[in-house]
Parts: sequence; structure tokens; C-alpha cells
Amino acid sequence: MAPNTQSRRAEVAGGKGFDAAALAEAAELSDRSASRVISRKELASHASRESAWIGINGRVYDVTGFEHHHPGGEIILTAAGQDATDVFAAFHTASTYASMLPKFLIGSLEPETAATQAHDRFRSEEYVADIRKMRTELARLQAFDASLPFYAYKLATNVSILSLATFLALRAGTSLPVLVLAAVILALFWQQCGWLAHDFLHHQVFKNRVLNNIAGLLVGNVFQGFSVSWWKMKHNHHHAAPNVTETPAGGDPDIHTYPLLLWSEKLIEGSAEEIETLPRFLLTNQKVFYWPILCMARVSWVIQSVLFQAEPTWNFVGGNAWRAVEMCTLFVHHAAYAWLVMQLQGGFWHQLVFVAVSQALGGLFIGVVFTVGHNAMEVLKPDEMKDVDFVRMQIKTTRNIDPSAFNVWFSGGLSHQIEHHIWPTLPRHSLPKARELLMAFCEKYAIEYTSKGLVEGNVEVCKLLAAVGRAI
Repeated sequence: MAPNTQSRRAEVAGGKGFDAAALAEAAELSDRSASRVISRKELASHASRESAWIGINGRVYDVTGFEHHHPGGEIILTAAGQDATDVFAAFHTASTYASMLPKFLIGSLEPETAATQAHDRFRSEEYVADIRKMRTELARLQAFDASLPFYAYKLATNVSILSLATFLALRAGTSLPVLVLAAVILALFWQQCGWLAHDFLHHQVFKNRVLNNIAGLLVGNVFQGFSVSWWKMKHNHHHAAPNVTETPAGGDPDIHTYPLLLWSEKLIEGSAEEIETLPRFLLTNQKVFYWPILCMARVSWVIQSVLFQAEPTWNFVGGNAWRAVEMCTLFVHHAAYAWLVMQLQGGFWHQLVFVAVSQALGGLFIGVVFTVGHNAMEVLKPDEMKDVDFVRMQIKTTRNIDPSAFNVWFSGGLSHQIEHHIWPTLPRHSLPKARELLMAFCEKYAIEYTSKGLVEGNVEVCKLLAAVGRAI
């Protein structure tokens, strides 16, 4: 074992922080560690929780045991045994390369051979350079610099939607149509807050990540009722391994929805016992149940957000202090919603209708967007994931929504889901620039780039559910 690895593992085991002395020690050992050349075959053999190595920019790092200290949690294990250069760049700031990586360094990654590059153009120097050029060009265009007026406008419009919903609810009296309209608008407010919290928590807005997290607490926890930490753990895992059935950290949580919805037979391959216990009637008719399940989605997410507060401390960005803040902000959301419901006139049945409509549409409005983004796209098994690079994996498993004015607004920027997945810290308003670069890249390398209308995309999702239902 390399000395750099020994000192780092001792520190992880002791629970110590990554202080200046440790970094200095790591820097001193870096040159010695990097002199060891590690083959790609050897890197691939360290793809488990018990032994996790990753490659970044031609170097190899042993991150075994770091998942409980890593700010993103177990997401780091999704890249175990692989060249993680592009996925690392997608999630981390430039300072992370110097401040965190040196202490994990164990060697240099063997370059791709000329024969391999000639046989597979997706491993050629030109292909890799073109991927890097897209990020460089976006940086040159200052596309990663957020427009604060744009986000102030989005926050203001969201608050305006909430104000209208509250005004109508309180003035509805015994008018059921007005009350239903208020519930619809409130559901739309929650949906739009979901997109805005998404932007903050991907650190698209502020350079200071603490400010992004605080804004996420306001828009996500207080306005929407979803736990920031719960969402981050789930969503970042999804980003690292979209539509992947299994990794050392588990598969993409967004497709592991059976027995309610089964998105691919690959999810149950080789498990005879699991197949026998599947609820046949539910899955055979899942194209029909898809819609009521989406209507229950918000309630499910709210419950998961509350239950997440009992998770171990390392799941929270700021430890127990952050957990306490999360619990308080979630309480504010539910207390405010309960107060609004109690103010409604018309009695219990009017209150029930308001709650049912707002909660159901709150799930449906989000669900019809994000399911189009990935469902009914390619699902990858672990070996298939390793056969594609980060960029092609995102393109294969992701579908854009045709960017009409309504679709861009309604989907909160997720109409450019492919570009967002490749550059998740890119602000929403810069995604059209990225689309132009990426489409030219896909055309050059004959990579299929998928974009559908919002209705057409949901039709494809239902067709996929029907096909899988018939197949089992």
C-alpha cells in the first residue's frame, strides 16, 4: 500500500479533518506516489465499497472509506474503478483539485494505447479533447457566471404565484371553483420552487456554496417542504449514474421504483425470487397507474423528507446543526400550510378538496417533466455503464424537451436536461448556449441526441410502461 494511502486511511479512521499539515504531507508524497503507473485493468479491479479507486486527469486516487466524509456521501462510489475525470469536473470547483485530491493519490493512470484509440474513436485524443473544449468554450463565454437579476426575477415570480394562490384561497369563501383554482396555482408554485431549489442546490447561482445551500433551505424546505439534504443525496446519485441499474453505491434511485413502476426488465434480471413476488396486476396495468402514482408523488417526497431527518449525521452537509435547521424549516412549511387550510371557509369537504388538489397536482406537475427527462431512455447495467464515457452516458440516458417558450418556463430549464446533466453547475439561462455546442459535438461523432415535445415525451413513457408490463 502506498504511504500516501496509509496516512489518509489512518486519518479517515480517526475521523480527523483535512487540515493544512495533512495537505502539506500529501503534497510532499505526491511526486513519489505519482511515479507508480497503474493500468486501466488494475483500476477497474478496484470497483467496490471495500476497495474504491478512481481516475482523474491521468492520476489514480484511492478513496476507500471516504464515502462517510465526502460532502456528497456515497455518490463517490458510483465512479469506483473508472476514469472519473468528467464526472469529477461536473460536481467540483477548481479549488478541490489542489485542496482535497493530493492526499488520495496513489499513482498515474496508464494512457490509452494507440491501438485502442485507433479501434475506438470514443477513446481517441481528439474525442477527449473535444469534450474538454466544450467546457473551455463555455467558460470563455462566461456561461458559468450566473445572472443574479435573472434569479431574483425567478424568486420574485415564485413569491407572486404564492401570493395569488393565498389570496384566492382566503377570498374563495364557499366558492369551490375558486378554491380549486387556488389549489392549482399553489401546486404550480411548489413545482416552480422545485426547479429554483434545484438551481441553487446545484450551485448554479452563487460562487459561495454556503449561500446556495441557505437559499435552497428557503426555497426547498420552507416554500416546498422538501428536505435539502434528502434531495441532494438522492439527486446527485442520480446525476452520477442516470438510469444505471447498480453501482457500488446502489443504482439510480429514480428508476428503482418497482414494484410500483418497472422501467426496464434489466432491473430484475437474474432475480427469480424477485420476479415471482412482483404484483402482476399492478405492473401489467402500470401505464394506467402511472398517472395516479404521479399524483401521490409529492406526498411521498414530503414523507421521505421528514423520515430523512433520522439518517446518520454524515448525510447532512453541516452535521447536526444543519439537521436542526432542516427540521425547523420543514416545520415552518407544514405549519404555514396547515394554517392556510384551517382558514378556508366551506367546512371540512372544502378543506379536503383543497389539500387533495394541491398535493396531487404538486406531484403531477413535477412528475410529467422529470419522467420525460430519463424514462423510456436507455437503461444501463454496470458493465454497460463502464463501456461509455460520462458524456455519452448522459446523452444515451437523457431526453430533452423541445424548448418552446411554455416548455422552458414550465420545466424550469429541464427542457435542456442533457446539457444540465453534463454541466450541472451551468446556470439555467446559459443552457441554450451549451445546447448549440453539444449538438455540434453529437453531429461530429454521430451520437443520437434526443429531444421531444412534453406531450410526446409522456406518450413515449406510457408506451414503455405498457411494453414492460406486457413483457413480464
